Amino acid sequence: MGKNISAGRRSFLKKSVAGAAGLALASGVDSIFSATSAAIAPGPGNKWPGRVVVNFNKAAVTASGADTTVIKKMVDDAILKLTGQTTVGAAWKAVFPATLTASSKIAIKTSTANTGLPAVHWSSVRAITDGLQLMDINGTAFPAANITIYEVGGNLGTDKYTAANFPGIAIVTDTFVNGGDGALNNRTYAQTLKNAAFLINVFSPRGHNVGSKFTLGFKNHFGTYSNASAMHTNAPQNIQAINCTGPVFTKNVLSVCSGIYGMNEGNGPAGSADIYTTYAQSIDKTSTNQCPTTIIMSTDPVSAEMQTIKMMRINKNGAYTTADMPTYLQASAGMTATGFTTVNNIGVIDESQMTVLKIINGASTPVLNPVAGPMSPSGAAIVAHHIKGQANTFIEFKLPAAQVGSDASIEIFDNKGALIRKYSQKVLGVQNHFSWDEKDSIGGPVSKGTYIVHLVSGGKNASALCTITG
Repeated sequence: MGKNISAGRRSFLKKSVAGAAGLALASGVDSIFSATSAAIAPGPGNKWPGRVVVNFNKAAVTASGADTTVIKKMVDDAILKLTGQTTVGAAWKAVFPATLTASSKIAIKTSTANTGLPAVHWSSVRAITDGLQLMDINGTAFPAANITIYEVGGNLGTDKYTAANFPGIAIVTDTFVNGGDGALNNRTYAQTLKNAAFLINVFSPRGHNVGSKFTLGFKNHFGTYSNASAMHTNAPQNIQAINCTGPVFTKNVLSVCSGIYGMNEGNGPAGSADIYTTYAQSIDKTSTNQCPTTIIMSTDPVSAEMQTIKMMRINKNGAYTTADMPTYLQASAGMTATGFTTVNNIGVIDESQMTVLKIINGASTPVLNPVAGPMSPSGAAIVAHHIKGQANTFIEFKLPAAQVGSDASIEIFDNKGALIRKYSQKVLGVQNHFSWDEKDSIGGPVSKGTYIVHLVSGGKNASALCTITG
């Protein structure tokens, strides 16, 4: 059971939490540590630079396989959260600029070139196409016939991209055209993209053993241009060029990571799904799922890419600070990067400049206002949020970049000052997260009530309150 702490330390904790009590956040865990995005030059479809949704649901994959009903709800909830709309149709419409009409063509780039579970799960794309058809354009529902799913040389049918699963939607293994507005010296690119007014990029978390170590949203467009295999020469520079110029840049309105299954950095893109238990338990300590079961969504392609890399890095205890991001992403986000002569600035790579909205097992907003500790004089901050109906308290903490690689101690006390549980976690980034299963040190469930969550890392410390309501 818990042990009592000294009067001096109890007084310190009470003072730290009292100082935090006046800063209850209206949007709770969603907006903690968010900040105004840095000035950038995003593409015309990037409505909300730095705003990204991370939706984790451990029920998305069961022993029987992917649960398509849960996955659809995850996509619906993500677009609602991203846009702040109250209906799915209005949410999808909000992503597009005012130039959207009922006759506009929408291209969806998916990734099935290396078939199997790590490919983009078809049901996540079906949820997108269903949502697009709910858009009301001056009294007309957006037509299925104006939506095309494309891949170049992929295995669309093998991965269930069939007419039966996508009624009325065009599904094509695309051909190439000389459009004059492509990237890489006007390389020929997909006919579907040429014809479309808008682009949605859907990718899965997979690695690669050449060039970049990732096959994510930026590299998904190797399958948009001709002779994709040749692009592995100077891959980071080509990845940047494709996404920061030409039609991918000007037409992309949304980037979606379909992380129902996934692979690790450097593995793939072909092969079996990798085990994501470490990542899953960092969000929900009670999860027994070995899959990432996560949807990541943003109008900002850089932020979506960064959050996907963060997920993959957490799973292998790898660092994910801005300095640890791949060079193609740094160069795309306005940073000077080794090997790049051209630096673009199309999105937000610094997580402290993002607004990261989280949904955990279907719970998108706190029931009770959590108390968020302010940045302490030592340069640390922490927030803890009990998710009602789940034995899960989700904890986020922020530390200076100099602390990355060190250990952080997370101590949980009851309101009488007794130590209930203590964890040690490696600091992997500036903004970290952690899950408490609401059990004490001997494995018993704790009672309802208010708890103090205290962070210590080196000389840095901060505290927050959490109320467990059952």
